[in-house]
Amino acid sequence: MSYLKTLSMVSVLILSSGCLPREQTPKKTVTTGGNTGVVITQPPVVTPQPQPQQANPPTVVHETWVTPMPQEEFIQPVFFDPSSVYSPYLSGAYANNYKLKQFINNMVSKHGFSREYLNGIFSSVRRDVKALSKYHLIGKPTQAKLTKENNWDMYRKNFINADHVNNGVQFWKENQYYLDKAFKEYGVPPEYILGIMGVETNYGRNTGDHKILDTLTTLSLEYKKRSKFFTTQLENLLLLAKEQGIDPRSIKGSYGGAFGLVQFMPDSFRTYTVDFDNNGQINLFTKADAIGSVANFFVKKGKWNPNIPVATMVRYPKARFYGLKTGYKTKYSQKHLLSLGMRPVDNFYGYRGDVSLIKLPRYNRDELWWGTPNFTAIARYNPREFYVMAVHQLAQIIRREYWKQMQQGRR
Repeated sequence: MSYLKTLSMVSVLILSSGCLPREQTPKKTVTTGGNTGVVITQPPVVTPQPQPQQANPPTVVHETWVTPMPQEEFIQPVFFDPSSVYSPYLSGAYANNYKLKQFINNMVSKHGFSREYLNGIFSSVRRDVKALSKYHLIGKPTQAKLTKENNWDMYRKNFINADHVNNGVQFWKENQYYLDKAFKEYGVPPEYILGIMGVETNYGRNTGDHKILDTLTTLSLEYKKRSKFFTTQLENLLLLAKEQGIDPRSIKGSYGGAFGLVQFMPDSFRTYTVDFDNNGQINLFTKADAIGSVANFFVKKGKWNPNIPVATMVRYPKARFYGLKTGYKTKYSQKHLLSLGMRPVDNFYGYRGDVSLIKLPRYNRDELWWGTPNFTAIARYNPREFYVMAVHQLAQIIRREYWKQMQQGRR
């Protein structure tokens, strides 16, 4: 009897103290796109519990790896008090400029801005001499500048190089989630978003150091041929600053007034940007919003067609071409161009529609290309054939190098 009582007490103590070992679930650590996670290979049988709805979207699954959603730091907007810049009168570099006073009157009557606020804002403006020089409004362009603008060999060296390609591949790896999301939602391939970002800022390495309030004010008042355009941009800058609650004097960008990783002009910001990471704030200096905004721009303004290619090179028997008008706005049937002796270097992904004829002057010959409506879609971003071709060629090289590294297991 004493033995049975003792055995019973020992069993109760063991059970109540939790000393019986639980079977450990084997785990292994895997690396996915540079991120380390834990995978449970033999999950224990448990009763399912209701889970709260996840705030983040699910990961994008590929054939052999999983791409987690990158976590970008939420950039809290800096509070800006417009009353801190109020001034009863206009002073500064353009204090006596009649066009600026007219512009202020228009912003007051059309959009309800405070005159004292605008007086304070524009009293701080400094004449952007560098921007005026870039547009050849003061000084004289150098021969090197003229050569680069008129020769494809010189132009392409700035963008079609190892630095831009390697940075583009790395950016793709680090931001694959949002690039995949953009492709799924808009039909724009990742490489063309990367092509834009590479040509514009080398993936954020060169977003510009001009205060765009100074730049746009200067160009709207002094660049007579494009005064209307830059005045519209200045108007939109003030409106977006008001809508976003930010100080328009704080935004820095290019000598043309564009800003962010993908260099949107103020009117494009107000029309085409999207909050792609769903954090309640649009910021083109964040990667997610920049990616989504380019894709949205291509579709909404460029009418991007995901079912057709962008361009193909064509051979021509002569070194120079003068036979037809060229440029992204031209439109010819492929049959007509074939009759002139042109031959595409590939099957053009089966595309048989009309094309634009693009001529890229080189040192010793003209390089000819056929462009589809998607070539024109890129031109809506910047209407220069050299620019569009740089985006296209950089995109293609990045795509090839990216998938080459993926196949080799270099993630």
